This record gives sequence, structure tokens and C-alpha cells, in this order.
Amino acid sequence: MARDAKLGWFLDRDKARERADRAFAGLSIRAANVGVPAGGLSGGNQQKLLLSRLLAIAPKVLILDEPTRGVDVGAKSEIYSIIDNLAKAGTAILVISSDLPEIIGICDRVVVMRAGHIAGEVRREAAVALNQEDIMALATGMEHLDA
Repeated sequence: MARDAKLGWFLDRDKARERADRAFAGLSIRAANVGVPAGGLSGGNQQKLLLSRLLAIAPKVLILDEPTRGVDVGAKSEIYSIIDNLAKAGTAILVISSDLPEIIGICDRVVVMRAGHIAGEVRREAAVALNQEDIMALATGMEHLDA
């Protein structure tokens, strides 16, 4: 949040607070106030706070590792919405997740790794959703059994 809030060696606290207020409102971060330490927030709000810090630098590429691990269903939905909006705005997003429903829900393309190597790739087509069975077949090495 401190980007653009520095005056030489000093931090412009008013500008930093203004940016924090906008981030809290824009990402629906729930806290008594923006001064609450991150450790005092719920898991979902901590994740959204981390996203707000990343978004402050307007990245062209965003790498998210287990973006919703340990957060409640409501926060997951909000985080998915943020990810979707970023993708629609042109941000390239790489999601690393062991949560298959999450991957199927938010990804357009899935690259499956097995034993340290790429086992295959599954893409969402215009009218066809990603298929859990295809992804699991690649992950387990059973893709050759299709007949």
C-alpha cells in the first residue's frame, strides 16, 4: 500500500491510509479499522489483504499458490470473484492448487504435473466445462486406459 505514498525518505501516512481504505472497501475486507494487524484478521480477510497488496502494483502476471486454502466458503467466493475480474481485465493468472473443484471452477486451462513432469493439459472449450475425470486420469497416470 505504500507505493505512491512516500515523500523522499518519509511515508505519507494520509495517502497510505487512503489507499488502505480503498483496498478494504474494494475487496470487502472486514475489520474494525485498517489499523488492525493482519494477524488479527480471519483467514479469508488475510488472503484478501494479501491480494490487495499485490494488486497495488498492478501486475500483468499473478501467481497464486493455494489462494483459498483455509478460508471459509464466503471468502472463497469473494476471492474467486476477484480472480475472475482480474482475468477479465487482462491479468494473466497462474493458480497452483490441490483443490480440484477450485481448479475446475476458475481455470481455463489446467496443466497436470505428475512425478515432477508435465503429464498433460486440459483446456476449457467454449461450450464444454473442464472435466474432473480427464484431470484425475492425467494426475494418476490412468489416461491410457480410455477405450
